Amino acid sequence: MNELPVLGWKGGIEKILGNKVKFGSLYYLAKWQGLWGDDLRINPQEEIEITCSRTGMTVIFTPDRSKYS
Repeated sequence: MNELPVLGWKGGIEKILGNKVKFGSLYYLAKWQGLWGDDLRINPQEEIEITCSRTGMTVIFTPDRSKYS
């Protein structure tokens, strides 16, 4: 399951937004992987794209803070 709940850091989705793509932080991605019991699979030089199974929105997790600030 790829649901992206709100976790108090940029990356979670509370409701469907007008734009179907948003940016999130690698910190959120690390917390999300830990909550699911997954091993940490993050390359800090790459962007990772995940589509939320609940909302259908796509989140691009990026090391570039200017994209999600």
